Amino acid sequence: QDISKKGKKGIEEEWMISRYNSSLKKVSELFEEYRLDETISEVENLFISLSRDYIKLVRNKSSDNDIVLKTIKEIYLEILKMFSPICPFLTEHLWSRMNQKEKSIHLCSWPKFNDKKIDKKLEGEFEDAMKIIEVGLRERDIKQIGLKWPLKKAVAHTNKKLGKELKEIIMRQLNIKDIEIKKKDGEVLVELDLVLTPKLEAEGFSREIARRVQSERKNRGMEKTDSIELKLLVDSELKELLKPHLEFIKKRTGSESVSIVDKTESKMINFKVKNRELGMAF
Repeated sequence: QDISKKGKKGIEEEWMISRYNSSLKKVSELFEEYRLDETISEVENLFISLSRDYIKLVRNKSSDNDIVLKTIKEIYLEILKMFSPICPFLTEHLWSRMNQKEKSIHLCSWPKFNDKKIDKKLEGEFEDAMKIIEVGLRERDIKQIGLKWPLKKAVAHTNKKLGKELKEIIMRQLNIKDIEIKKKDGEVLVELDLVLTPKLEAEGFSREIARRVQSERKNRGMEKTDSIELKLLVDSELKELLKPHLEFIKKRTGSESVSIVDKTESKMINFKVKNRELGMAF
């Protein structure tokens, strides 16, 4: 099936479709030349691009969930077909769990690549962006600034040109508000503005609170569709800072309502974030 005709695609889908067709073309050529051992790394790298990189890129984006799910499912099925001559039993087992019309993967036709869907320029640009993300995440780790805490800006030193959409991807992945590209040959470097303003810190607290609530929901065995009434206990300064972010916390935690209380209640769970005492109950 042609994924590119279904739903509204973002640049991430354009990249993934191109990546898939490039890999399928390469694997098909290797099979034709009986270079079977070289197909393994090609298929594995495609699977990593789908299961790690693509999912990570669209996870925190306001995406068309329908096209995201179709992209993941359909490319995953094509990967199974590509890998079936190498791992016939494993791919047959995985195929049987996907409720497909063909009862056996070995009754399927070999996939056909589409040269018109291959965009090597876009694939190269994504590779450049992923390198900046990798270096930026390493810098955050070195500076011990968790990814939940937004930063004002990053400066990427590189000789690559990046468009607006790729810059937005980098900003989402590094959780920064702005990025500047400075021309520099050689190794990619990323400088982070580590000054946390009260506004940025409030956003970080809201993300950390949401994470703690989600963790507690999981501990209680709750489903994603289960709604809660969330109560938070915070100090007066943080109370004012959090007010603009209550709607975010509400949506992220599956809450019908979020209220900030002035005193502890029964079954209140206490926790610390950046040496600040907080409490939650739901």
